[in-house]
Amino acid sequence: MKPCFSCLPSEAYSEHASEDEIADIVLRARSLLCEEEDITETKLKVKAWKSWSFIFYSTLLLAGPPFVAGAALVATVPSLRVGKTIAVELSTFYVVLSVFLWKRKLATMVPACASQPLRSIYGQRHTPALLECPFSDSACGMYTDDCEMTVGLINGLITHGLQISAEDMLDSWQAEWDLAKKRPRPAPPGAERHGHGSIKGYFRGFRDIDEVRRLQSGKEDPGNAPPMRALPLAFIENNSLREKLSVMNANSTHPHARARAASFLVAEGARWLIVERGDQKEVIGRALSRLQNSGVSDRATEVHLQKIDELEDYHDWGGRFRKMPGHRHELLCGPQPCPPADGIGAGEDGSSKMHGLWSDAMRTAAVVLYLLKHHRGPLDILRASVDIGGDVDSIAALCLGVVGGSVGLDFGEPHGLPWFLLEEVEGVEYLHARGKKFEEWIGNQETA
Repeated sequence: MKPCFSCLPSEAYSEHASEDEIADIVLRARSLLCEEEDITETKLKVKAWKSWSFIFYSTLLLAGPPFVAGAALVATVPSLRVGKTIAVELSTFYVVLSVFLWKRKLATMVPACASQPLRSIYGQRHTPALLECPFSDSACGMYTDDCEMTVGLINGLITHGLQISAEDMLDSWQAEWDLAKKRPRPAPPGAERHGHGSIKGYFRGFRDIDEVRRLQSGKEDPGNAPPMRALPLAFIENNSLREKLSVMNANSTHPHARARAASFLVAEGARWLIVERGDQKEVIGRALSRLQNSGVSDRATEVHLQKIDELEDYHDWGGRFRKMPGHRHELLCGPQPCPPADGIGAGEDGSSKMHGLWSDAMRTAAVVLYLLKHHRGPLDILRASVDIGGDVDSIAALCLGVVGGSVGLDFGEPHGLPWFLLEEVEGVEYLHARGKKFEEWIGNQETA
């Protein structure tokens, strides 16, 4: 049987296929074309050739869509080394890839893009106007690093109790990072969790944890890992111990005054709303007061939070924040367009500069508390988290975590979240099981 495009599965024609979906398509096509049973060795050889030849072939695509000629040209060299079967597979791969990349025009292949479910909350579920980078681990429904590290801290508390150490926290986060590589499809086998900052080097074994700490401690605005994973600390009953663990959560990776303050603010704001059932309009004031009276008081954070508390309700800015003054956006998120994101494409075609929040500990905590103060339900705060721009997954994760714990997510209700946001979440059974275990731990933490 000769290789022909009509032999490929229907997924090959999809412009939304990921790299590993294409790899699967190629392997299945190879089984049709060559009728060989052993695909493991073939797959390894394909991946070896794919890395160098991708650059060459992408260059060809810039001049036009040479579907057949380009594929044959690329397949010629490997056929001399790995045999006819592998050459057939590579030819098939590049025919599929040529269609895939030509539709994307290469320019849309940019990192840090929003996933399709976010667009669906505006009633456009089947119109993914913001395209994902096809070679990143960001499939529909996959939870992000925020959730992963939060679950890691939960597991650490369950395992080690209130005597948990910074090393225990690191081990627990490492375990969740490693677990992500075992996820089933559509996650690529062995793929890392999308997201994470400087800690990735430590998880991969390339960087010492002290180097990570030096990097973050030397920044004016450290990364937002400490606040994004701090929600479990809201349930620590003892005030001094809650502060101690908030500091430990930050110092384990980000030993910086603003990171410690941000970790503490998220824990205290969540405690006010979830555990103490306080008035949401007072959440910033309460969290600020507790920070000022704590051992992690930070002047820069307190001044910033006071300004945020004086802002008008974000609903005054209209739908999608269209009427939000530029200086308000800069107060919330920092200078715009976002300087650290310079060079990262944004917008529907990747040609715009990114406006919004960077992974900044102090501003992440402040934006979360601001949205919690003014929200009108789970769907409203999810939309606001996206509309603020930038590192929207961290904002949305924290906001919905607190709203879910305080007033509920109201799935299926007009003001609540659509059911598919739960139904399509990766590993929802695992997350539910971890939550039940943590609930049991909370009730028995005096003896933990």
